[in-house]
Amino acid sequence: MKLLLFTTRFAPESVGTARYVELLAGGLARRGVELRVLAPAYGNTHPEDAARVYQVERIPGGNTSFIPLRYQRVRAGLRRMVAQWRPDVVWAANGMATRVAGTLLGELKMPLMGTVYGTDVSRRLPGSTPWTWLESVPQRRFYTRARRLLTITRFTQGVLVGKGVDPAKVQVVYMGVEMPAGVEQTQASAPGRHPEWQGRPLLLTVGRLVRQKGHQLLLRAMRQVADRVPQVLHLIVGDGPERSVLARQIEGLGLRDNVLLLGRVSEEILRDCYAQAWAFALTSHEVKSYVEGMGLVFLEAATWGVPSLGTRHGGIPEAIVDGQTGFLVDPGQPEHIAARLVDLLGDEGYCRQLGHQARSRVEQYFNVERMAAQSEAHLREVAG
Repeated sequence: MKLLLFTTRFAPESVGTARYVELLAGGLARRGVELRVLAPAYGNTHPEDAARVYQVERIPGGNTSFIPLRYQRVRAGLRRMVAQWRPDVVWAANGMATRVAGTLLGELKMPLMGTVYGTDVSRRLPGSTPWTWLESVPQRRFYTRARRLLTITRFTQGVLVGKGVDPAKVQVVYMGVEMPAGVEQTQASAPGRHPEWQGRPLLLTVGRLVRQKGHQLLLRAMRQVADRVPQVLHLIVGDGPERSVLARQIEGLGLRDNVLLLGRVSEEILRDCYAQAWAFALTSHEVKSYVEGMGLVFLEAATWGVPSLGTRHGGIPEAIVDGQTGFLVDPGQPEHIAARLVDLLGDEGYCRQLGHQARSRVEQYFNVERMAAQSEAHLREVAG
């Protein structure tokens, strides 16, 4: 059996959908599945692809910022790849991939699979603008034709079925995450690289600086936290259109000594952040139909033994067990958020206890091997 994993988000991007395909492909390849990944090119060369245990075919110009041209190029790339390699199954592994494949159903005679995320459904079934309505047509056609649709949360499964998709074909396979190597060594060496962090309760946030991630809400809560835990240090990793807004808010709230906007950082510095963090927080909420389907960062924090605070929004409650691996709060309640953060940042031993439980849960339910095994079972059932 030959599987073509088709995606429009892939490495070197680090967003959740790109990481999902990378981990899925590696897991399936290690289980003996013959596969190729079809993904956009992000430059002239991708030397990192040579080290993978599977083959990656890149689509020139497939990451252009002009969306209509991107659709045209990745559609042509999919047609060419199917004609040349003749896969037995095509798996569209992200939202745009399902829409592109949905325009080629007359040529895709083989069984089809797809992965569905929360925003794919909330923004386009039906579309809320003329453009997203237009996009929804091939997406809906793909969902109808596909033999199996996988979601990474029960939340997204419920939303998809609620939109009229056949429940028999919609199944949940939780996303797997890799357990980081050298955690104890990094925890021991990081203080020497960042002496300015030492002796301070450290809160970490990682994510794009966009409205739906809730950074402004979290900063309002941090003003109250700093009043009760004056030594707290909040590191915000990531970049995006909200950066200047957040910088002004930090100044306006008098949090210059308590909050640092680090922007994009290297992998080494990100590891140091996780290694030194007492707790992780991200207060996502719905903005213009954007929803958090799972929140990969909560799982990544757990792999470092760091408990999380997240919101009761989208699939986040499936990543955090309230009171056991972290805390869940309602969006829009900075007082409640602040109280829970004080519970964490005022007691390092309590953080370690919750963090240990978070890591154990990820090892059991969100490991890559489990994801690959369950995905392969669905794949072989679809292939017949």
